[in-house]
Amino acid sequence: MIRRGAPRGTVVDADCVNCSARDRVKAGMPRHFLRPAVFTVLTFASMSALATADTEHVSRMVSVGPGGTLRLNNFSGKVTITGSDRSDISIDAVRHGTRDLLNRVKLDIRSEASTVHIDANKRDRSWFDWGRNNVVETDFEIRVPRRTNLALTLFSASLDVQGVDGSHTIQTFSSQARLDDVNGSIRAKSFSGAIQIRATAWRDNQTIDVETFSGRVELRVPDSARGRVLFESFSGNLNTALPLTVETSRRRRISGRLGSGAEADGGHISVRTFSGSVRLDR
Repeated sequence: MIRRGAPRGTVVDADCVNCSARDRVKAGMPRHFLRPAVFTVLTFASMSALATADTEHVSRMVSVGPGGTLRLNNFSGKVTITGSDRSDISIDAVRHGTRDLLNRVKLDIRSEASTVHIDANKRDRSWFDWGRNNVVETDFEIRVPRRTNLALTLFSASLDVQGVDGSHTIQTFSSQARLDDVNGSIRAKSFSGAIQIRATAWRDNQTIDVETFSGRVELRVPDSARGRVLFESFSGNLNTALPLTVETSRRRRISGRLGSGAEADGGHISVRTFSGSVRLDR
């Protein structure tokens, strides 16, 4: 069918009754006119992606004795920390970004006394950088002495910690955190990511303090766990398989204890959420 108003030689699709004039012309264009254009666009996009993407590998070993502290700040990526019998900290990092970004934003690793500091997005502050992308996605594989304190701040970076004892402070935003066979005092705070903690040992006066806005919390403790338990939430639910003796129960607050007598005062478990569900188990 030839439609009045279309360029001479253009075939317009008669079945495209609800299309715009532009769409009808497209529908009637010979395919051999479309293919080169599509091929050119896809080829240009692929070449541009290959030209801008880059990867940088960084490996470092830092001396620190058992009982030292690892401080890590990471904005995006994956973080895996594993405890071992080694006496130093082994750091393997893979950085993703454009070459310009990797040159501007540095991975800063430094040691100070018994503390190792890692900043995945270290840069000089400048008005030049205002409005520019200053985040390098960085994946970490870190091995630490089994007895190491952790101080971690992560944004949109998943966390997996295995086999580390010490005093730990974890802060995440929109990140999932999994701490398995992690012992000692633990303070974990998250905005929306799920938190999973499995403690395999329990010490006198041990504390586990978890706070989240909407993330799910799963906490597993050994049979030897004793102490006070506090749960506070605006709309979240508490499910427990522990032999918890409830002392007070209100709409937004439940308190109780594990164990009896003086031993119930030996530790403290506290979970605060706004809407996240909580599971306590062995």
